Amino acid sequence: MDPEIIQAFVTIAFVGGFGGLIGGFFGGKTRLLGAILLGMIGGISASAIARIAGFPGGFTVGDGFSLLWSLGGGLVLGFVISRSTV
Repeated sequence: MDPEIIQAFVTIAFVGGFGGLIGGFFGGKTRLLGAILLGMIGGISASAIARIAGFPGGFTVGDGFSLLWSLGGGLVLGFVISRSTV
């Protein structure tokens, strides 16, 4: 893999983890490590799907991966999973 793509994945995983932290907090989770990890997964997934589908995104990194889609995906997945496990 190209180092630029790996760096983009790390960046969008970090942003997705931050979104998962926020989503887990609003979802009522007391232990937020799981919400952060799920936010990372949701962030990478949402950003990759948005890139493949051709959706416009802001603050792109790497080869067109969007940080806004990553934040949104991490936030949603972190919130939904945290809310369902309370």
